[in-house]
Order: sequence, then C-alpha cells, then structure tokens
Amino acid sequence: MEVKQVKWEEFQRFVFHFLPKSTPQACPHCFLKKNRHAKLMDYSLPRLQFQRVVGFVLTQMIHSLLKIVGLPMFVSEMLAGIILGPTVFPDFYSLIKTSDESVAALGAARGFGFVYFLFLSTVKMDVSLTFKSGKKAVYIGVLTVVVPLISCLITIKMRHPGINLFTNRIFFLSTSYAGTSFQVIHCLLSELRILNSELGRLGLSSALIGDMVTLLLTMFSTWVNSGIQRGALAVIIDIGMASIFMFIVLFVLRPMMKWVVNHTPEASQINDICFYFVVLAFMLSPRVGEYFHINPKYGLIIFGLAVPDGPPLGSALVEKLDPITSGLFLPIFTTTCGMRFNLAAIKRPNLYAKDHALGATVALVIKFGVSLVLAVSCKMPLRDSLALALIMISKGIVEIGSYSIMYDK
Repeated sequence: MEVKQVKWEEFQRFVFHFLPKSTPQACPHCFLKKNRHAKLMDYSLPRLQFQRVVGFVLTQMIHSLLKIVGLPMFVSEMLAGIILGPTVFPDFYSLIKTSDESVAALGAARGFGFVYFLFLSTVKMDVSLTFKSGKKAVYIGVLTVVVPLISCLITIKMRHPGINLFTNRIFFLSTSYAGTSFQVIHCLLSELRILNSELGRLGLSSALIGDMVTLLLTMFSTWVNSGIQRGALAVIIDIGMASIFMFIVLFVLRPMMKWVVNHTPEASQINDICFYFVVLAFMLSPRVGEYFHINPKYGLIIFGLAVPDGPPLGSALVEKLDPITSGLFLPIFTTTCGMRFNLAAIKRPNLYAKDHALGATVALVIKFGVSLVLAVSCKMPLRDSLALALIMISKGIVEIGSYSIMYDK
C-alpha cells in the first residue's frame, strides 16, 4: 500500500487554521494563495509569545548583573525595552516591531498590564489610613504636592508669559512631576522591606494623602480647561456627571460589595459569581468613567478604592489576579514603555522638551526640599528625614504609564 506524503503547504494550512490571525485575509487558505512562503511570525499569537520570550530572556540577563548592586527588576525591564527599541535596533532591524499588527498586539497586552496594576494597587490601599494619619502625614502629603506644583507652573510661566497654564498637557505634566503616586511608593517600600516600619507607615500615609491631592488637582485642571474652551455650562455638566459616577461607585457598588463581604462566612472564600462580577465591573470602569466625563485612569482608581480591602474580597482579587499581572502583563508593559525611548532624540531637544525638563527638575528639587524641611521640623532624625525625602520624590510605573498614554494621544 502506497503511503501518501503530506506536502508542506497542507501541513501549513492545518497548523494555521488554529492560529489567531492578524493579517487582513479572511482565512489562511486565501493567505497561502497570495503568499506561498507564509511565516509563523505573520500570526499574532506565536509572534506575541516570541516577543515575550525575547523580552524575558534579555531582562533576566540584565537583572543577573544589576541585582548585585541591589537594583530592582523594574530597572532591568526598562533597560531591556530600551535595548530592543529604536536606540539600538531601528525599526527595519527590530526583533520585536515586525509590523503594525505586531505593535498592536503587544500594545493590547501592555494595556492589560497597566490596568491590572492600577486596580490591584488601589485594592491594596487602606483608605482609612487617610483619616487615621496624624498631622505630620497630612502636612507632608499636601505640601509636597502643592508647593512643587506651584513652583513648576511659575517656572514655565516665566519662560512663556502668555501661555495658558491650565491646558491639559501643561498642567497634567506639571502634576505628574510634583505629584505623589501611592502605588509606586508602596512598591518601593515593599522592595526595601520597610513597609511595616515607622518610616514606612509615615511614607505610605503621606503618599496616600498626596495621591488624593494629585487626583483632585488633575480633575480640577480638567474642569478649568473645559470651562476655558467650552464655557461654564460644560464645566457644570462635567462636574455633575463625575459626581453621579462617584455616587454610584461609593454609595451603590461599595455597599453592595460590603454586604457580600459581611454575609460571607468567616474563613471561607467569596462566591465565584460575586468575584467575577467585581472583575467585570473593574474591566468596564475605565470605559464607564469616560462616559461620565472622567479620565479612564481615574475611573479605574475610584472603583478600586471602593473595593473593600482585606479578606475575603480584596485578598481574593489580589491572590488570583496578582500572579498573572506581576508575572506576565506588567513586565510586558514595562518593557514596551522602554521600547518607546530613543536616546538619540536627546541630542536634538525642542523648546517644549527643554521647558519641561527644567520644570521637572525644579519640581523634584522643591519636592525634596519641602519633604526634608517638614520631616526635620517634626523632629525626625536627619537620616530618616533624608530617607523620607527620597521616598517622596520616587517615580515609577504610574508616571511612565501616564506619559505613554499621553504619547499615544
């Protein structure tokens, strides 16, 4: 009996039939007709897996060297992205950005990393810390945001007297320079293993208050800019829609989640239906927040703050979602943010870049000085005061994600 040999093209048709397609052709058979030499990397799933493997291997190689000096994995992931980006490999020679579809698939995975990180970080927040914090944390949290922000805006205004400081781009960037990110400082304190120390608790409380102030200032600037461009009626509508969203989240969804938590027997897991409902609401919150005239990022943060922390709901969300976030999506996000850097552009900075480089420097120096003076005024030891000042000026994933979103727009 003659055994019929399977041709290579037939085998390709069989394999490609089960792979997700990113090409415009409707089916693999049409694709193979037009291109008899189809490659595996023309399909989104194997290409994304290849991109992840390349990024992971390069990150681990860099981290094996940098961990000797105590640098965290975040730095290695950023450096891996810079190496894979246009600084070392131009687009034509890139191992990662093989096509527009390649960038789109990688960007989708990157977006999941940022969204999941923001949500889980806010779920871990204990909002009651804001009310339990002493005067020391309140002063540090508020003044380390407001004073640097005013200094940064004054610096930009002095360089351009006729500019409108409340345009979204200028105020948003100034707020990110002067603002405090609770998520970043929480990660930093965890990495340094001082989260439960007296210094760590003070830094965490100050960061939470500073993050709230940053959120309020950003929303205020958006409303002012909307009033300048569209009139007072538009501002009233925006404030009203944002108030409705916050009312629904804080006085409808949060009581519902607390009711579920209170009716869950002690030492038992949360009901799966309730768990999936919270995950679905979290995935929809950026889009719903945008519908209510709120920045998608802040819609997600507001919903995350409304989720009761601790067991059984908050801890279940962290337990089930954190491994895939920190192990898969977040490294993709950090590496792809590094891929956006082109260090060659530093040689040819434009006037806008120079203005904001100066504004960012002024904001960080003033923020460091205010943190140090307030800590010393509260009779903290000089060593702890310097450590607190360095903690308060820390920047990380949240700021890089914000800049990436702005870059996309």
